[in-house]
Amino acid sequence: MNAFFNELGRKFAEKWFSLLVLPGLLLVATALVAGMLGHSHALDWNELLRRADAWSSALGRRPPMAQLLVVGAVLLASTIAGLIVRGLTARTQRLWLGVWVDARSSWVSAAGEKLRARRERRWRAADDASAEAVDEATKHRFARRRNRISLATPVRPTFIGDRIAAADTRVHHQYEADVESWWPRLWLILDDTSRAELRAAREAFDTAANQATWAVGYLLIGLFWWPALPIAACVWVNGWLRGRDAAHTYATLIESTVDVFAADLAVRLRMLQEGEEFTRSTGEDLTFLFRKGT
Repeated sequence: MNAFFNELGRKFAEKWFSLLVLPGLLLVATALVAGMLGHSHALDWNELLRRADAWSSALGRRPPMAQLLVVGAVLLASTIAGLIVRGLTARTQRLWLGVWVDARSSWVSAAGEKLRARRERRWRAADDASAEAVDEATKHRFARRRNRISLATPVRPTFIGDRIAAADTRVHHQYEADVESWWPRLWLILDDTSRAELRAAREAFDTAANQATWAVGYLLIGLFWWPALPIAACVWVNGWLRGRDAAHTYATLIESTVDVFAADLAVRLRMLQEGEEFTRSTGEDLTFLFRKGT
């Protein structure tokens, strides 16, 4: 039992350091550089070295306890920055998923709807071109163009939002399944390996969103030191690209889970015999059961 708790504590410490402290230290270091240089000496590395040398010399003359307090203050600031970013990560995910199209603010909702409508027009144009193509090569080319936009009719203003929503749409078309009501029941019958794969995919998406959210800190520093602005852009784009890949993987696993375990779920609930084919009618019956008439 002690070994278990020691291992648990070690993993928690590693995760705490990698997600909060280390990115926070980079942000705090950037903020210190910004404070030393500002806009007027933004790329003056000689000025940076001069001020850093003066600061380190002044710190070196302090007693050991004062030096420890400075180190502790830096670590505390890094951790606080990490906690703030962690709290804002949910906002980043909402932005990526396009749920702000349902915002109470009319202009935000209108902007989201315009983006969604534009995506839908592009999707339908590619879909129509694929359907009307006379040769297979052209048909597949337009189909790939359509699928790069979304795997189903766009309902969100963002790629990531549509990729997650498409998982629900596709399994509904295939099985008359409602992922929202099916998922808790499916989760109960999944094996440990399948659960681990789903958790890892979701964690990858959360981590990507967390990484992208650090761009907010660099953006604020950019108000006082402009080189932080391209850093913010790089951090955001890198996180967003990772988020796209993670969302695609997660949505694919959701669809695959329904594909693989839908029949098992029906058998468990005695709505299907072992070895019997799973049909849309069975899926419709399960959805009706899970929704309980709502």
